[in-house]
Amino acid sequence: MDYRYTAVLATISNSFSDAVLDYAVNRYNYHKVLLFTSFIAFVIQLIYGLNVGITLTYSSIPYLLIHGVFVLLGYVCFVKALEYLPLGLVGLIESSNLFLTLFIDSCVGYIKITPYFVGMFAVFIFSIFLFCKDCLSRENSCFKEIERQGFLWVLGSVLFYVAAPYLIKVSDGLGANEIAINLSYYMLALPYFAYNVFSDCSEQKFKPQNWWNSLLFLGLVVGILESLYYLLETFSFINDAPTVVMIIAQMRIFLVFLLSVLFKMDKFTFRKTFALVLGIISVVGVYYS
Repeated sequence: MDYRYTAVLATISNSFSDAVLDYAVNRYNYHKVLLFTSFIAFVIQLIYGLNVGITLTYSSIPYLLIHGVFVLLGYVCFVKALEYLPLGLVGLIESSNLFLTLFIDSCVGYIKITPYFVGMFAVFIFSIFLFCKDCLSRENSCFKEIERQGFLWVLGSVLFYVAAPYLIKVSDGLGANEIAINLSYYMLALPYFAYNVFSDCSEQKFKPQNWWNSLLFLGLVVGILESLYYLLETFSFINDAPTVVMIIAQMRIFLVFLLSVLFKMDKFTFRKTFALVLGIISVVGVYYS
């Protein structure tokens, strides 16, 4: 199987999921949103796992738990960042984990740094900065106003998420399959989100009249997309270098922009279009390297 192909599909699922999630956390009680979307994703993956098999070993359990904690903390930081920063800028800052992953991969031998790879990597990073520089200019502002605390939340997301691919590989090497790895996250996330929902007495954002409609929409859409994203990305991390998978995953920044243009929340400019073209060239170059 071509696991870079699964990384592309994971990126597409993640892009749509992030776009809907960005909408949700700025309009509703985000604890309820995370609880119900995670519950739907958990059920989907559990059903899938019961059909294909869930395997783990005693030696893999500590790494599964650490992976679950890190992904949960990274996800919470990411969602909190969306309250204070535009999704495009959050994606830009998160792309900094590529530098950390590239360094780690070269040290452990997952990837060999060649001039060609460095060139494609540099083009990709330049395209991200070019895109977001235009987004942050006065005449082409982002989706929402920027608040300082958002930078701290997204930095936390970067630091927690950068460890996940390596914990996935270690867990896989010790006998845990992709279903067990993903379920380890949900076994921790669901009780955490449920605790926050029941301890949060304020209902200022979540209006009673649209309670069920909102939960149905968010639970089904984000839950399905999230389950696809986690499964496909875990496949990719197990079978390819984390740097390659994460470079492909960063294309969600551009996909989210295209969605925002489609729904008339943003517009094309020459600089953004040029950045999109450079990003696509660099990712295709890495994909076929």
